Amino acid sequence: MEASKEADSPIKPEVLRLPPVPPLFTSWPPIQDDLKTETSESQDATVRECLPFLKGSVASPQDFYDNGLPKLDRDNHIYFLHGTLEKMPGAFVGFDASRPWIIYWALTALSLLGADIELYRDRVRRTLSSMQNARGGFGGGHGQISHCAPSYAAVLSLALMGGPDCLDLIDRKAL
Repeated sequence: MEASKEADSPIKPEVLRLPPVPPLFTSWPPIQDDLKTETSESQDATVRECLPFLKGSVASPQDFYDNGLPKLDRDNHIYFLHGTLEKMPGAFVGFDASRPWIIYWALTALSLLGADIELYRDRVRRTLSSMQNARGGFGGGHGQISHCAPSYAAVLSLALMGGPDCLDLIDRKAL
């Protein structure tokens, strides 16, 4: 039976396999400085933690679907994405100009994973409203100048939320 399924499939099994990770990313960086700092030690710890995954030495056959794609831990992804739509830790202050994009990426991912994004409707509307300028565009964060990129992300997020309360926030004439 398995052989007939493969024969009937319009996609060849080898096409569904993930390409191998390039060798450059499955070994230690070719250039390393002898100077040890807190940052270099943190980077080394990250490399030590990630290399087994990049080499494929951690995964077992149970971690992959029959077509070779890795299994998605849906619940953990949803949990993480919900966290990105809550109050961000202080260390994320550098991402302030990217807030509309973070909102859009998280909403899109949650939507694709089948999670309910409705619970963020008011928060998304209020947050993006605070980034909107008098001329209708959106800045990357509160009080920032409007720009095409954050305006695009904000409009996509509002459209994804849908409904008059979100869609009416988009000043189509001013944009």
